[in-house]
Amino acid sequence: MNTTTMNLQVPQQRTAPRGAAVLGNLFASLLQSFRAAPAERNAERDVRRARALAAEWAVRDPRSAADLSAAIDRFEEQNGL
Repeated sequence: MNTTTMNLQVPQQRTAPRGAAVLGNLFASLLQSFRAAPAERNAERDVRRARALAAEWAVRDPRSAADLSAAIDRFEEQNGL
């Protein structure tokens, strides 16, 4: 007669220390209080900035500047700016 012995390793269920969830929520709310409010979008201002960027790029990379200018033109045409 043969005998087989099996040793099973069952992981123990670990729980967070007491108060960890509360401290985690407090820390998350503290971090949220430091977030800046998103700036309002202004399409005309963004187009002016993009055109200025294209003008800067024209010196170093004329092809990319031309592509950017064409994209800006399409954007203005589609959005009626």
